Amino acid sequence: MTNIDRYNYAFDPEGDAWAARVLRRIPPQGSVLELGPGPGAMTRVLRARGYAVTVVENDPQALSALQALGAECIAGDLDGSDWMAALADQKFDVILACDVLEHLRRPEDVLRALNAMLAPTGSLIISVPNIAYAGVVAGLRQGLFDYSDKGQLDRTHVHFFTRRSLQRSLLDCGWAPRIWEANRVPLEQSEFAWCWKDLSDAQRASLRDGWHDFDVYQWMVVATASSDAVAWEGAAARAQVDQLREELQALSLRQQQELASLLEHQKAFSEAKDIIKDLQHQIETMQQLGADQLAELSQLKALLVDRSWSARWRRLRGKM
Repeated sequence: MTNIDRYNYAFDPEGDAWAARVLRRIPPQGSVLELGPGPGAMTRVLRARGYAVTVVENDPQALSALQALGAECIAGDLDGSDWMAALADQKFDVILACDVLEHLRRPEDVLRALNAMLAPTGSLIISVPNIAYAGVVAGLRQGLFDYSDKGQLDRTHVHFFTRRSLQRSLLDCGWAPRIWEANRVPLEQSEFAWCWKDLSDAQRASLRDGWHDFDVYQWMVVATASSDAVAWEGAAARAQVDQLREELQALSLRQQQELASLLEHQKAFSEAKDIIKDLQHQIETMQQLGADQLAELSQLKALLVDRSWSARWRRLRGKM
């Protein structure tokens, strides 16, 4: 398996895949710096949505694929400094570092350098594997810590993060974590399924109970530069006001539609009441008519009986 094949994948941008959830954290427009995108699974979606994308990548095959997608490509090793010089005068609205920091020998150097590349009120979006995932712990319970081609124990991982250690690194490097999101993967669906299954019920319970984040496979964090805290909070407040205004407008429109529908129902109900009243009147009229006809029929019957007896009486008298 080549490097480009190892990190190539497809996903539904509108679905619930982790990559789709990461992309939903990006504002509707702006410039994006993507670090270590591989062959460009996320880059492809960003370009299709109209973003201007700059990438930093050191794999020649991946760079070829990224150039074909129309991304501005910087060939460079993130553990080096050449790429920093190439981007010295550029500012980006969003910086993506998805499943990248764990591959770096000096991730803190990269985090510090990115401060100068972020536009005011911009955001840094990071995704990292969570080494505290219960599957890893299940393996350790059995004395196992085996590297593989990909996953939590990808053999190219040289750094391991928990939420707390990532938060500390960000704070130390001038970043303020704003939003955390967890990618929860059931243990039975992970590469550690057999380790998990081999534990006793009591051991599994001890890992689950009282540990809310036992099934967090990856952490995502949206961070802003600590120096831009006031500007970011102001922008966030404006965005929240805009969102509330849109929700209020949508609610008002829905209420108007429901009111119109209610009035229509009331009108239809009133018309139905008039129709029912008319039908009831017709039924009563028909019932009265039926009663009158029945009385008339009874009278006719009685008259016929009287006439029949009169005729018989005359015939009898004629025979006498």
